[in-house]
Amino acid sequence: MLALRYHSIGDLAGLGLEDIPVPEPAAGEVLVRIRAASLNPVDWKIATGSFRLIVRGGVPRTMGSDFAGEVTAIGSGVTTFTPGDRVFGFIDPFRRTGGTFAGFAAVPVEFTHHLPAELGYTDGAALACVGATAVTLCNLGHVGTGSKVLVNGASGGVGHVAVQVAHARGAQVTATASAARHEFVRSLGAHSCIDYRTEPMKRWPGDFDAVLDCVPNIPRSVQRRLLTRRGHYVTTVPNAATFVLDPLINRCGGRQRHGVMLKPDAGVIEEVLGYVAQGRLRCAIEREFPLQLARDAIERSRSGRVQGKIVLRIS
Repeated sequence: MLALRYHSIGDLAGLGLEDIPVPEPAAGEVLVRIRAASLNPVDWKIATGSFRLIVRGGVPRTMGSDFAGEVTAIGSGVTTFTPGDRVFGFIDPFRRTGGTFAGFAAVPVEFTHHLPAELGYTDGAALACVGATAVTLCNLGHVGTGSKVLVNGASGGVGHVAVQVAHARGAQVTATASAARHEFVRSLGAHSCIDYRTEPMKRWPGDFDAVLDCVPNIPRSVQRRLLTRRGHYVTTVPNAATFVLDPLINRCGGRQRHGVMLKPDAGVIEEVLGYVAQGRLRCAIEREFPLQLARDAIERSRSGRVQGKIVLRIS
């Protein structure tokens, strides 16, 4: 099978398509024929060394974490899937070297979900990781009916889904995006918009119950001003302070800071699919690329100007 692989961490010079054997599913895994896989910034950031301290498994690695396709084989102990089932989900790219930008991938069952009939492979692959991330952001931010929420980076992959999840939960959403994308984020449920290009952070409104930072680029000093006294700041890219300092500081009460680290959670995916079925959530796809043009897709992602998601067609 063809797979997009790299053999060193630090740059993308060695990234390329290779013909490698189809993996065998281990106990508790399913083998999935990948039809579509979406691109997340974390995929190329791992390859360029942004997460050296938490990546496990070494190289070579197959890039990719989101997927949609069909089960072709099951490992021992698997009872919830059978060959032929349409599925979608994501893997943990920090701990698995076999990613989803390939013809097949072995995936733990807890990361695999049945793909509803109303969703195609492209939509399923696009939705998997960003949908789970958006719901987790809202869970950590205690977003609910009447919450005042700021979504920073509201037109991007995670951000545009977070706007919809917060809106579906009954929150009043303020979105940051360039002026050209205000109409887009308003169509998703944003109540008001901030043009981050012309409005400096020091002039952004405050008194938010939750700040969902999907860029993330809000300094800690600004986070304090944006939040209510018991508000929650949640980042999509935790750092050392998030893991070491913030859990201790959070015990003191007052403003809370959290970082998203995705784990298998059937309830999170159930909430995402519920909103999809109700017509309250859609994943915007900016562009599809064939696997052979994955480098072009990565360069587009690295521009930081993607509206919604980028999807790779695998087979």
